[in-house]
Amino acid sequence: MLTDLRNTGALAGALLCSALLITSAPASAQVEKKDIKISLDWAFQGPQSIWTLAEAKGYFKREGLNVTIDRASGSNETVTRVASGAYDFGWGDFPTMVKYDATNPGNRLMGVYMSGDNSPNAIMTIKGKGPATPKELEGRTLGSTAGSAANAMFPLFAEKVGIDPAKVQWKMVSGALREPMLVRGEVDGVAGFVTSSFMSLVELKVPAQDIIVMNYNDYGLSQYGTTIWTKADFVAANPKTVAAVVRAYNAALKDAIADPDAAVQTLKARDGLLNMDIECKRLMVSLALTATPNFEKAGLSTVDEARLVNSIGEIRRVFNFKDEIPADTVFTSRFLPPVAERMPPKLGACKAG
Repeated sequence: MLTDLRNTGALAGALLCSALLITSAPASAQVEKKDIKISLDWAFQGPQSIWTLAEAKGYFKREGLNVTIDRASGSNETVTRVASGAYDFGWGDFPTMVKYDATNPGNRLMGVYMSGDNSPNAIMTIKGKGPATPKELEGRTLGSTAGSAANAMFPLFAEKVGIDPAKVQWKMVSGALREPMLVRGEVDGVAGFVTSSFMSLVELKVPAQDIIVMNYNDYGLSQYGTTIWTKADFVAANPKTVAAVVRAYNAALKDAIADPDAAVQTLKARDGLLNMDIECKRLMVSLALTATPNFEKAGLSTVDEARLVNSIGEIRRVFNFKDEIPADTVFTSRFLPPVAERMPPKLGACKAG
């Protein structure tokens, strides 16, 4: 009898533990697709460490996902990867995604998390070696990579600051040559993402205080920045998976804001030769576009509808798209966690300050 009671008790205990495990598991674990491929926009650097942090902290596993994260060579490549179905999600420049949608209405991509409240598009010059204000860009030569969003959006920036874009000369170069050419004086400025170019100049021994940044949005553009996107038909077929990816990223983004140094340390698994001091500062530049007064007040990824419409209108103008691009076809907020879970913590700092 005692043995039977012990066996019964053991069985009951086992069943109780199983029940607790089941009830404590997140409902999000019941995703439609568990094996997910994500394409970033660039190499594994400071801004991309949010993704490696989510991976290292098990946030994807917690959501029932098996995730593969790969680098890319720009947002154009990221768009192509996701649009082709080779990757399930992409993270890159919002205007690049909208441009794709305008020319491919039958295979639309849709943003599901706006990580950049401010666009990284900017012109950068060096104090004492080139133009110090937008007005001084006329008659100068700027370096850019082919297909750069900063180059494409330059006419709108020129319109806002009152200069003639035809009076600015361009040299199309590789990303590896762009900033070195500026340092050598072969161009007067560069157009690109401040998240990339600024720290590349610092790595080339240009003092940070000597780098002049002319961010497009500071002069009146409405553009948003980096965005998580996927195919519209993937959203329709896999809503739980989309919500799971968004939750995992949101959790990691908040952690990165609170402790950027810890975030970049997770990059070591991808590239042990990275300078972590540089990458932490690079992440800080990126987080300045995320931890904005707008997002601090309303919550991360809170998109203003009127501004979103304006930003799409700017993209239509610069690329001469005739057809309307409805805002609800390029971004949805339906998968965002509650606002309380999207309030950013106080911005931390790198160990070196």
